[in-house]
Amino acid sequence: MDDKLKILVVDDEDSLRLSLSSILELEGYEVKDAEDGYKAIELAKQEDFDIIFSDIRMPGLNGTETFKEIKKIKPDIIGVMMTAYALNDLIVEALNSGAFTCLSKPFEIDAVLATIKDIINRPFVVVIDKESGANVTFVNSLKDCGLNVAACSMDKLDFLSKHKPDILILEASSEDIQTLNVLSQIAKLTGSLPETILVTNKDNQHLINEAKKLGVKNFVDVPLNTAQVFDILGKDKRKTNIALIDNDSEEFDNLKKELVEKNFHVLVYSSHEKLLEELKNTFFDVALIDTQIETNICDIQDKISKVLPNAGVIYILKDEANEQTVKEKGFFYIHKPFEIEDVVSLINKILGK
Repeated sequence: MDDKLKILVVDDEDSLRLSLSSILELEGYEVKDAEDGYKAIELAKQEDFDIIFSDIRMPGLNGTETFKEIKKIKPDIIGVMMTAYALNDLIVEALNSGAFTCLSKPFEIDAVLATIKDIINRPFVVVIDKESGANVTFVNSLKDCGLNVAACSMDKLDFLSKHKPDILILEASSEDIQTLNVLSQIAKLTGSLPETILVTNKDNQHLINEAKKLGVKNFVDVPLNTAQVFDILGKDKRKTNIALIDNDSEEFDNLKKELVEKNFHVLVYSSHEKLLEELKNTFFDVALIDTQIETNICDIQDKISKVLPNAGVIYILKDEANEQTVKEKGFFYIHKPFEIEDVVSLINKILGK
């Protein structure tokens, strides 16, 4: 990402849009503004923006629709949504489309500047596949964890000369020579090969040895999952993943919204079986489990511990039915009705914060 960030501010409320733009300019950023989604899209066609701050609730195109359209024009743009309303569906849709976070209005300017700093400090990751769009699920999972991610195919590498990645993830071609040529080309475009994770068959020792000569240090066997990437990068490079097994109630909808606003990445499942099925693609740090859905908590705890021994689990109890069990076993728990801050405090305790 360039030293002088280019930011697009989109909001139909003139006073907020203009004041936010002015403050960001005083902070040294290059800023353009638009009062609706259509004008924002036209600006994005003409100029190369790094970050878009967009209100969600706007006439015509809403902020989520605007962000999704601009992502088609500039796939590596970072989206920050803004809203004064409880628009859960639109917020979730925006986050699922790759938005970095959502700020609640009214907000302090310090929160905006902290968000920009957080974006700048997160690694820029480029995923290079044999063909465009082949790894959409994996790329979206990296975005959900808070990384700045762009994806491209092996034959479209020119943009790397302007946007050098911090991390490169490359899936090896069936032909070793093509993979090595791609690595050499990237090194020429960027000046030096970024920290690279090469995804290849562990038995392909010839490719591994030749790639090491080019400076590759990280090798991951196929198939690659998100957890393996962060085993290499470290936990400090990502958001905290929260798995939520709930009964789809308003109480849990509010909990999810609050956790997302506090910059957690929330994965929602209908049962622990669904969660365990997904772990081949993703991972979590803490699971929140509604015991109205899952009653055999000892069995659940054993299954999760076998797959993710370091993950924490919080059981949300409706009554005293499971209280004796969780106390005897030393499990983390909280009673309904619960305060959101109490849940967050318990999550932070498990994470050692």
